[in-house]
Amino acid sequence: MSTPKGNRTRLGIGSKVSFQKDDRLLSRGLEFHRAGDVGRAAGIYADILSRNPKHSGALHLLGVLFYQSGTGTRAVNLISQAVELEPDNPVYLMNLGNALRDSGQLLSAVEAYRRAISLNNNFPEAFNNLGIALAGMCRLEAAIEAFGHAISINPIDPEPFNNRGNALQAFGKSDAAIIDFYEALRLKPDYVDAYSNLGYALIEIREFEEAAESFQNAIRINPKFEYVWGALVFAKLRISDWSNYKSSIDSVIAGLSRGEKSAPPWVVLSIIDSLSAQRRAAEIWAKDKHPSQSSSGNQPERDGLRDDRICIGYFSADFYEHATAYLITEIFELHDLNRFRIVVFNFGPLTDDAMQRRIKTAVDSFFDVHDLSDSEVAALSRTIGVDIAIDLKGFTQSQRAGIFANRAAPVQINFLGYPGTMGAEYIDYIIADHEVIPESSRSFFAEKVIYIPGSYQPNDRKRLISQEALTRRQCGLPDAGFVYSCFNNSFKINPDVFDAWAEILNNVPQSVLWLLADNPSSIRNLRREANARGLCAERLIFAQRVPLGNHLARHSMADLFLDTWPYNAHTTASDALWAGLPVLTYRGETFAARVGASLLRAVDLPELIMETREQYVNKAIVLGRNPESLNLLRTRLRLGRTTAPLFDPISYTRNLEVAFRRLKEE
Repeated sequence: MSTPKGNRTRLGIGSKVSFQKDDRLLSRGLEFHRAGDVGRAAGIYADILSRNPKHSGALHLLGVLFYQSGTGTRAVNLISQAVELEPDNPVYLMNLGNALRDSGQLLSAVEAYRRAISLNNNFPEAFNNLGIALAGMCRLEAAIEAFGHAISINPIDPEPFNNRGNALQAFGKSDAAIIDFYEALRLKPDYVDAYSNLGYALIEIREFEEAAESFQNAIRINPKFEYVWGALVFAKLRISDWSNYKSSIDSVIAGLSRGEKSAPPWVVLSIIDSLSAQRRAAEIWAKDKHPSQSSSGNQPERDGLRDDRICIGYFSADFYEHATAYLITEIFELHDLNRFRIVVFNFGPLTDDAMQRRIKTAVDSFFDVHDLSDSEVAALSRTIGVDIAIDLKGFTQSQRAGIFANRAAPVQINFLGYPGTMGAEYIDYIIADHEVIPESSRSFFAEKVIYIPGSYQPNDRKRLISQEALTRRQCGLPDAGFVYSCFNNSFKINPDVFDAWAEILNNVPQSVLWLLADNPSSIRNLRREANARGLCAERLIFAQRVPLGNHLARHSMADLFLDTWPYNAHTTASDALWAGLPVLTYRGETFAARVGASLLRAVDLPELIMETREQYVNKAIVLGRNPESLNLLRTRLRLGRTTAPLFDPISYTRNLEVAFRRLKEE
């Protein structure tokens, strides 16, 4: 789950201001400024400048007012004039850095902060702001060092601790980040930003109960704090704590309807089966976190790598043993390299595992860009001549939508990683099929739709299934009885889904439900919820995480995979189908709620697509009471592995390339 950052740039407006002959009037303006009376303050500063256009103090403070109002370009101009008049004033330089940073000129901002520090190396605000700018450029180690300097100068200021925590978390050091967030809260117990950031960091280390408590503390301090209601719902779903579930979702929906930042968009995918709500959440997030950077539209000179082939750039943090890589890697291997130049931009880990080695071997170029800023990655993409940039992350964990906000290519596509609209003007297309985005739903997508025949989801036929002989007992299953399974992560299981499952189990004697052992708290709460529904908790069996080949093999021990809603199984469902296990789905309204139906149509099992919850429950009961009726479905599924569109990456790649050529010609 990506973390909304709460870094705050420090201003200097009350110290080292140059008082000239109008010092009393400037002092009066500063009083209004500090009190928030912007109109009076601006009027006084303008009056001073009308009589003395080179009054550095008035230029500086008027520039700060423009900065605070979000007018970065005007602020840069005014404060730069003040710096020209007083080049040795570190406060002016620091605030120039703030204005530059606000206008997207991070490198120039860093230079201004460093000039300020060179004049006063005992300037914690400048070190703090330097760290924020460096973090924005993905110079995380340097940012962490800068925050450390700010802390060493003023160890009782909570903000550098919070900011360093954000940088540490982005650097993959969540444990260290948590220590900083706790220190920020010790210094400032009502520090809502730190509570929120702590919650996200705790999610990263899978301490979901503590994360939920942290988000609840944030809500206690500020019920309107950005995205916190959605974050709380997500943390509680991870531990299957459904207390106040409906009221929390109602709060999210109400907030979205008012245009508020009530939930991150990927959380809304999981909890609300509404196309309009999902688009609204995405638009709010994109505008807030990744607004379009129109200034990046200029195309630099392209380097010598350019040739006559269409250049496709794939961007992700998941080019290793990850669900996304399991789906798309064979597509890389099947691309026609005579017509297409395939370039990968990796901002995730360098693992050198088997999947990452396959990807590196398959593509023309593999760029590691984890330490480049969003604008630098976009500039690199433009420089090497990427024609079509494909975002495989969307708004999911470790996403870098800012790369696309800086326009990495003339055409930009949302594909595979995010099952919904990104609501951003700079994402031009989304790849789908007519099941996940029927014609009637297109108006709810900010992107134009590229329809792929069969299913939108590619698959890798090289996913090997372990040939090790398994028994039910080895898997922790009873020797007899019908086995329902669902290996989705716990956040996809909600009270309505679990009510349906309990009804199914209560009507199929000796049946069990085989679930993923996501975390101990979820296991404990699911067993408690089973008891509350009159179901013996021992009928829930939990499977530990194992390597992919072993995981695929154990599907043979199950009889039927039960899908979740409103967020269906995606890679998890295609894993089950690849392993020969039929999937029963309940189709909803949104992309995320229709993936199960897409996959089932692409393996010719449409009879397992249910239109209502009641149909889903009844069908599961009928199949559980008559397991022999599944034999024909299993046979069709097994035979379809070699012919079904879902498992035909050759045709999929050719269809994808047809779409790419059409886009290039438009």
